Amino acid sequence: MKLTLGSFLIGLLIVAILAAGGFYAYTRLQETHIVSLEDSIANLQAEVVPLRFMILSRQADSLTVRIRFYNLAGEEFGMLETTLPGHELFVDFLAAPYRDSWLAFPVLLFTESIAPANGIELKTIVAPNGQPLTYSGGAFGEAALGQLAEVYQALLSGQPVKGAFGNAVHDIAELETFSPGLVYKAVIRTKGGIEIIEDN
Repeated sequence: MKLTLGSFLIGLLIVAILAAGGFYAYTRLQETHIVSLEDSIANLQAEVVPLRFMILSRQADSLTVRIRFYNLAGEEFGMLETTLPGHELFVDFLAAPYRDSWLAFPVLLFTESIAPANGIELKTIVAPNGQPLTYSGGAFGEAALGQLAEVYQALLSGQPVKGAFGNAVHDIAELETFSPGLVYKAVIRTKGGIEIIEDN
């Protein structure tokens, strides 16, 4: 009986050690993923250029625009060419502070004649599989890109983002004064702010 009870206790001790080891390994893996995302954000360039655009033509009641979308390596991953009613073009960015940097994603295109609710959603181009391509091609590894996809989805749905301070905001860039035929770029400053400037 003592041998059986002793064997049972040793077996129980081994199971407890294995369970504790598995729990430790799982929590270390989670911590590694979190550190990976934080390190990737910290290594972002001071400026990110997610898109360049050109007003192809502007009529009295419509405008035609071509927008090209880029990742961190400057590689084009998508293009949109469309004619919209109106003459003032707006690009809506969803931006959120995360740790010491700002993340921003182009989410919507509309004009003064089209309400934002009826605008062109850009998420099918920016994140066709739920993972924002804007931040691919750079410092983000596969695990960090997966976590960034979770941050992106949370921002889109208005949920709080773990690790973010402040609130996500919509930063709308108005493109009324830009000349047809010239190329402009959107610049996301990782220390805060989005600016539209001529691409020299």
